[in-house]
Amino acid sequence: MEVSDNQLKLTATDTIITIETIISAECNEKGSFVVPAKLFSSIVAKLPEEDIMLDAGENKIAIKCGGSNTSLLCMSADEFPKIRIDEGNNEIMLSKESVKKLIKKTAFSASTDDFNGILTGVLLEIKDGNMKMVAADPFRIASYNVEVANDEDVSVIIPAKLASDVAKIISDEGEDNISLEVVDKKVVFKFDNNKVIINTFSGKYIGYERVLNMEGAINVRVQRTELLKSIDRASLLTSIQNNNLIKFNVENEYMIIKSLSEEGNIEEKVEIIKDGDDILIGLNSKYVKDVLSVIEDEEIFINFKDSTSPCIIKPLKGNKYKYVVLPIRIN
Repeated sequence: MEVSDNQLKLTATDTIITIETIISAECNEKGSFVVPAKLFSSIVAKLPEEDIMLDAGENKIAIKCGGSNTSLLCMSADEFPKIRIDEGNNEIMLSKESVKKLIKKTAFSASTDDFNGILTGVLLEIKDGNMKMVAADPFRIASYNVEVANDEDVSVIIPAKLASDVAKIISDEGEDNISLEVVDKKVVFKFDNNKVIINTFSGKYIGYERVLNMEGAINVRVQRTELLKSIDRASLLTSIQNNNLIKFNVENEYMIIKSLSEEGNIEEKVEIIKDGDDILIGLNSKYVKDVLSVIEDEEIFINFKDSTSPCIIKPLKGNKYKYVVLPIRIN
């Protein structure tokens, strides 16, 4: 915490992500000190909606608000990690809505297993007026695009969890835009009075394009909400032990969804418009629900090639998004 010129700058870091925010404050002198983040934030969050008085001494800070009076040990600012980067003049201005939407609609597909290395990150690409984010694990891929008014080319891999954390603190209030810059293998986001610095992954992202383009001859047009509700009900009898398996039997004008366990069975029937042959395929219900939950379109296409090839979920028109879910072999 750094106090100067009637403002208070708060900085937190784990050396992989650094977040700075500046708020206005009345102060009588300059100074800096370090407080335990979790405890300090928990105390402040429970204080009354009144002005807070902070009085920092040599190794203690007093927190006063209304009838509440707390004293905490604090540390010297000299011990805090110094995060300094040479920011350039290659800032790209993006809308807050676009950045939040890209992260929300892709990051859930990134691997959560550190063993998968670079797949725990999301690929952010900006090229030819298009901004794309891609996330993948060994069983699925998510890709989403938005148009941007920038000439700069960018390609970085950001830890998916940290990207999701950034999306949570981007407020709908304040300025409409957010700036992005890549400096020294770090990506820097600036919005309102905040700066977020994230270390990016080194290396090359997987060749996802080939899988995204593995479309087959079977196209199914379906109401997204109805399909999501049916899968949600059928998934009540699935489990992690059987990979959340649900059988999708696509025939004539229906998609018949079945789940089976020792406790019983569930069958759901959803109307569709089908172009191509009938198909029986097994899919992970959680993965399909994850996709359907972030799509806003009322109707979608689901593309199949055969029972052992990827299932591809895409819009009726254009290529704003594509989601791939690998099938589960049915015994």
